[in-house]
Amino acid sequence: MILFQRITSKLFQSMGYQIGKTIGKGTYSKVCTAIVADGQKLACKIINKKYAGQDFIERFLPRELRIITAIKHPNIVTVYKILEANQVIYMFMDFCENGDLLEYIRLHGSFAEEKAKIIFRQIVSAVYYLHNLDISHRDLKCENVLLMANNHVKLADFGFARYCRNELGEYMLSDTFCGSAAYAAPEILQGVFYDPKMYDVWALGCILYVMVTASMPFDDTNITRMVKDQLSQNISSVTTLWTENSVKMKKLLNQLLEPDISKRLKIKEVVSSPWLERGSLSKIKRMLSISDSSLV
Repeated sequence: MILFQRITSKLFQSMGYQIGKTIGKGTYSKVCTAIVADGQKLACKIINKKYAGQDFIERFLPRELRIITAIKHPNIVTVYKILEANQVIYMFMDFCENGDLLEYIRLHGSFAEEKAKIIFRQIVSAVYYLHNLDISHRDLKCENVLLMANNHVKLADFGFARYCRNELGEYMLSDTFCGSAAYAAPEILQGVFYDPKMYDVWALGCILYVMVTASMPFDDTNITRMVKDQLSQNISSVTTLWTENSVKMKKLLNQLLEPDISKRLKIKEVVSSPWLERGSLSKIKRMLSISDSSLV
């Protein structure tokens, strides 16, 4: 069980928590390495509430804490303990030694299709789990896909996550711009109310595109032009020219990056897509050496 305790800094140190070097930074937070009393190496997300905006403290932070304490999945970062000292929150979680997916691609280049399938299957598994709980991540991007040993994926950073239903069980659309523009669906960039789960699906398409090309599907330096390219489905003409990728993979990619949300795949349909068919499960398990539970 996760413990969320308010403690003094002195007591914090006496409990055996040692914070190490910074390995990542966000708007109101940073991530450091950490060694706990039993010698285990973890990552620690540190949020300083003194410098965070009121909207973040009152809306986004409570949502994040509520969600991360309620979820458990092999392909989602596990948060072991949450402590607070002097308005600073410390979240101790899995340390992913191979860093994030974007940095990995920058160092090693694009993935061959079979390796992309191994990684993508796990990301989809995590999103499928979240959507079944009516949770939308709303910030899916390569930087939030972390890699452990043996290409084991851990989805991270639930700062923009939210439940998709209210207390009455009614499904709620979103109107808040969340995440990175480079991964944003056209309905978000157009400033209309959007289905947060369908935003996640679009972002999955962007992630898959980055994995197989080491580039973004759309240029976000000009948002007006970007939306035009998204709506005109230019991506279809691009993938048609790819000769080294399977028809099944290209079809899935086009269905993920579908501007019409009535035609865009839902996560259940992504799971059952021919490219991710379970016929390849045994091969993928041998390559990953991980349990069935982390694969859809």
